[in-house]
Amino acid sequence: MADWFNAVTWAVFGALSALNLLVLLYRTERGARLRPWVLRALRRLSGRSDLDWLDWIPILIAGTIAFAAVSAYGILTGQYGCHPPGVSDPIGILNSGKALWAGTNPFYVTDCGGHIEVPYGLASVLISALGSLGGLPGVYVVWGAIALSLIPLTWAVAGPDRRYVLVFVATSVLFIPLVSSQIDGATNAIVPATVLLSLYLAQRSELLGAAVGGFLSTSRFPNLFPILGESGAFPRRRYLSFFTAAAVFAALTGLTYAIWGHEFLDPVFLNQLGRHSFSLNVYGLFLLTNTLPSGVAFEGIQAALTIALVLVVFFAGIRSPITAASVVLVGFALLTQFLSFNILVWLLPVALVGARARWWLWGVALVGSLNYDLALNVWYWDDGIAWPSMVFDVVFTVLLLALFVELWREALATRGTKSASATGP
Repeated sequence: MADWFNAVTWAVFGALSALNLLVLLYRTERGARLRPWVLRALRRLSGRSDLDWLDWIPILIAGTIAFAAVSAYGILTGQYGCHPPGVSDPIGILNSGKALWAGTNPFYVTDCGGHIEVPYGLASVLISALGSLGGLPGVYVVWGAIALSLIPLTWAVAGPDRRYVLVFVATSVLFIPLVSSQIDGATNAIVPATVLLSLYLAQRSELLGAAVGGFLSTSRFPNLFPILGESGAFPRRRYLSFFTAAAVFAALTGLTYAIWGHEFLDPVFLNQLGRHSFSLNVYGLFLLTNTLPSGVAFEGIQAALTIALVLVVFFAGIRSPITAASVVLVGFALLTQFLSFNILVWLLPVALVGARARWWLWGVALVGSLNYDLALNVWYWDDGIAWPSMVFDVVFTVLLLALFVELWREALATRGTKSASATGP
């Protein structure tokens, strides 16, 4: 049954989806009638009828205020505390960081009277450890900083159309509402932040971008895939960048395994490969009907297809790294059998590819939010009605496929473009 929290969530998602659609329409012929109204609003706001006055700082301030307000409310009202039955993800992350300082296992910690496995790798544990010095507020500060770094990083990487692209990203339901409503949204933001940071650093040193990307990918191991894929589009040292990212990731993973063994490997890798909770893509339909195959063979096929996708993207001759990374990110979203709403924040770099990709991304955000916050959260988990989520699973997968095809077409179009920039769309 829906409550006031659901109602507020739907209101925010609905308003942002409409605003995001307005941003899209502003650049189209269909939006010609809306353009004078938008220009008048801009004139009242800034005294100018364009976006030339806008940079990333006002958007960062607005995003920080929104994130801080939601986080402070959750902490002060005790919503992030222990409420039986179940566990508290923020407390689990806090205890993981504390465990690292204490020299104990940060991947298996106490949480609300029980024990949980922490599925976040070394980079995430280090960030959580830093935040744990400030208690629960400190955890939200460090992970909020990671999530909000998407604003300056988008500005730095988006190219000459950065103002418009940043406004689109900032108004997407996949950004501020997602990263502020659940700590898992903020922690998952490290994936797109890693992609954008590696591309920004690659403008100066491709090897530095690859090394930093390999290190930060230890936070979520699938994050390594877009880092490897984008390295194939680097104009120089593409092979060396590929192996640098892979070597840094492998070395840190090996070191973590040497210290904690299977207590690290199982929750961070093996259990995530076989996770069958729920999914927003077509796998969700099979999970709801208890017909999804399981076992090593099924997971092996998924892993093989994902690796094949990365290699195809690397060797395809794509000249735009952001396009190459986006193809891998969307391909992974299609292949994984656990695609939660929080993981959709991974797709935000797609907004940098082009106008057509942004339209499909808007559809993915809308259907994904409806599936998670209405069809799953209310109709299925509360009322036991599964078929609406099944319908959304199919529609969502169709939109992802269309986005993947659009990105692949864009990737092929850049293959012969010798003047394509190292990081531009």
